[in-house]
Amino acid sequence: MSSFDESLARRINRRRCLGGIGLGGIALAGLLAEETGASPSDSPLATKQPHFTPRAKNVIFLFMVGGASQLETFDHKPLLKKYAGHDAVDLFSDEELNGLNPEKDYSNSKVLQPVFSFKQHGQCGMWVSEIFPHLSKVVDEITMINSMHAASSIHSVGQILMHTGYLRPGFPSLGAWVTYGLGSENRNMPGFVALRDAVSSGGPAMYRSGFLPGTYQATVIDTASGGFRLDHLGRQKFVSSNQQRQQLELMEKLNSLHREQHATQGELAARIDSFETAFRMQGVAPDLFDLSRESESVRKLYGDTPFGNQCLVARRLVESGVRFVEIFDGSRRRQWDAHGNRGGLVKNHRTNAARTDQGIAALITDLKSKGLLDDTLVVWATEFGRTPFEEANREAKIGRGHQHYGFSMWLAGGGVKSGFTYGATDEFGMHAVENPVSHHDFHATILHLLGLNHEELTYRHNGRDFRLTDVHGRVVHDLLA
Repeated sequence: MSSFDESLARRINRRRCLGGIGLGGIALAGLLAEETGASPSDSPLATKQPHFTPRAKNVIFLFMVGGASQLETFDHKPLLKKYAGHDAVDLFSDEELNGLNPEKDYSNSKVLQPVFSFKQHGQCGMWVSEIFPHLSKVVDEITMINSMHAASSIHSVGQILMHTGYLRPGFPSLGAWVTYGLGSENRNMPGFVALRDAVSSGGPAMYRSGFLPGTYQATVIDTASGGFRLDHLGRQKFVSSNQQRQQLELMEKLNSLHREQHATQGELAARIDSFETAFRMQGVAPDLFDLSRESESVRKLYGDTPFGNQCLVARRLVESGVRFVEIFDGSRRRQWDAHGNRGGLVKNHRTNAARTDQGIAALITDLKSKGLLDDTLVVWATEFGRTPFEEANREAKIGRGHQHYGFSMWLAGGGVKSGFTYGATDEFGMHAVENPVSHHDFHATILHLLGLNHEELTYRHNGRDFRLTDVHGRVVHDLLA
């Protein structure tokens, strides 16, 4: 057919036309706009003005899947040694114990002292466990929060809660809200990238866009093999770049006709955007994931490990203008889940820390050396903490149960204080008692650092305005530099 037949195009089955061409995540928008004369601001990922002057421009979110123990990482509780071996039921109320994981019986549990030693590090004297020898060298860049608390100690719920602010799936993730609020600084890359080693209990809800337009969900990079795989990005060998360009132009015309009839379908618009971003990414993504372009000294700094490489890629992504990068560590079988029947607390946390410690410390060091730490907020998070007592009826190896009353997370760079410890749990490390910080407060503070008012960043859905923090949350100004 030598010319475009509009009447025929209207009869084409769109699903068949688009079959097999998707990016597999989302993220693209703009090159066709340039060629048709449209403004770059028409793109849903165009850079947007924050509500006020931001302290940070980008986020690298490090999520330790499974519930890292505050008592073996950053919350020093020497009094547990005195009470080690005491029955948990003698020190904690039925209400406290019944509010934990309902699948666990703590009636015969014994108080367990920390299994690793702690020392103070840096000029700030921050307490850090022995299992983080590299991270202990950069604590003067960190704000430690030892008073986090959440609303659930169930893995799937806790993971979704920490990412979306809600106890059930279907709501936008933190990364999606940030990209929706600020757009992306690189039109050749998505605004939100997730480096995922597997699918965990919380599932894709942790990085999807919920009821926000699909353009704002993460483009997922599969790192399970130790490399970086993005499905459906490469062009077929028998298709030239010019032929692909012509295909996209035809598809744009077909999609435009379809969109006129279905103007309210946000998923359609996101799908159309995704084709264009994939086309752009073909030219830039391979270079961003090619670590051979880094100097030998930088690669040595991060360590030749899968997690170290992910941290290095995260730095390269934010350096290129990607707004929000998340690294999921230990997703398969929730590797930070330190039960006795899952390898035991000692082996679990020593192994997990050894896998991540160098990469995290290198990320902070590298960002600072390149002048990027001031603009990049690094977040270390997990879904909840662990109990001060071991599990009843344990097997040969000791382990701790789940608890959401008080645990630790930290921030670095991006406008937070350096070498600062905020809040505290009680003497057993069970409850946040001093300056407690909820997951809503945590989200509100991250948005604030990015120049976004958590009460004003809203999206109307089903007749009401929704926001990341629901009707809760306060900015923890004491954390800000």
